[in-house]
Amino acid sequence: MRVERSPAPQRRLVFEHTIEGLFRFSLRNRLSAPAWQALREVGLDLSKPLLPAYTHETWRRALELTVVDLYPALPRAEGWRNLGREVVNGMVHTLMGRAMVGVARLLGPLRSLRRFNNTLRSADNYVESRLTELSPTSCEVWLNEVMDQPSYYQGVIEACLTLAGARDIQTRVVACEGRGAVIHVEWEE
Repeated sequence: MRVERSPAPQRRLVFEHTIEGLFRFSLRNRLSAPAWQALREVGLDLSKPLLPAYTHETWRRALELTVVDLYPALPRAEGWRNLGREVVNGMVHTLMGRAMVGVARLLGPLRSLRRFNNTLRSADNYVESRLTELSPTSCEVWLNEVMDQPSYYQGVIEACLTLAGARDIQTRVVACEGRGAVIHVEWEE
């Protein structure tokens, strides 16, 4: 009798260039000294060379600390949305990000959203998306994991579409499903 093993659960990892883009480029001089210390305490010591990848838990905790430090006066969801934009704006300074920006500009908003799953998978190994096209300038984006902060991914999508040439971008969360969400996106070309 042959016993089939179920595959080991995949370890959820965030890749080095994602960390580098946010903390070394976008937020380099903007966090307080206590925030930098708190990041070290959760496993993100930016005074040392970066590791190839960090756990999802380290990333999530680092983002939570960052939102509290950077945006204490904003409603929490708006702080997370701003942080989503910061991640993308920082990644454009990395080697991987520069390549992605060039492709996004060539493709334009809709075709860039069609490749959004690939974009997300270049940042980590666990967030996935599916796109439902509603019109040439309107879509719904399903995400399997939003860290209980769908507004973070609204910011990510808004920043990605801006890089692809979209204007007047509107996003709204239309559903939360387990650990994921569905985000409605509209824009002008």
